[in-house]
Amino acid sequence: MHPGFCIFQTATVARFPALVLAGLLLCVQAGWAGPLDFNSDDTVTITAERAWEAQEPNVIHFSGKFELHAPDWSMTGDTAVVYGKLDDPDRVVVEGNPATVSILRESDAAGGETDPGERVEGEASVVEYLRSTDKLIMNGSAWLVREESKLGSEMIEYDVDTDRYSAGGAGGINFEYTPDQ
Repeated sequence: MHPGFCIFQTATVARFPALVLAGLLLCVQAGWAGPLDFNSDDTVTITAERAWEAQEPNVIHFSGKFELHAPDWSMTGDTAVVYGKLDDPDRVVVEGNPATVSILRESDAAGGETDPGERVEGEASVVEYLRSTDKLIMNGSAWLVREESKLGSEMIEYDVDTDRYSAGGAGGINFEYTPDQ
């Protein structure tokens, strides 16, 4: 389980699935988080206009203004499917115009509190975050922004742990960066 990942600190998702779904639909996060902001505590907040459980276990669909805000990652879009337990999903697939993702990647240097890490942001028509392997797969007018670079392509795969990417597709790639001075 990823540290600090929970929907509600007082409810166990397995015991109260209807309560959790109702709570997700009623979550209000009006002025305290922008679309790609992180939550400041260890709570995960999911908002959408509608949510429903799939026939298969541990799959929940969301539609209408989907937003997920966690301590170290965030996703937004028009629709989403969460695979796995809500308190620790294995995979999240978001579609939108665009779908967005923001991840606080741990810094390579052990900086502690003075070095919060690098913020990596992406957008595409479809963004898939495989949390179990820390991989992003973005398809359809995809963009990945990290440190001083911006990568655009039809498809981008990015490994958050190793900070390595693969990109291609119709139209090739567009890579912009600021050289070290």
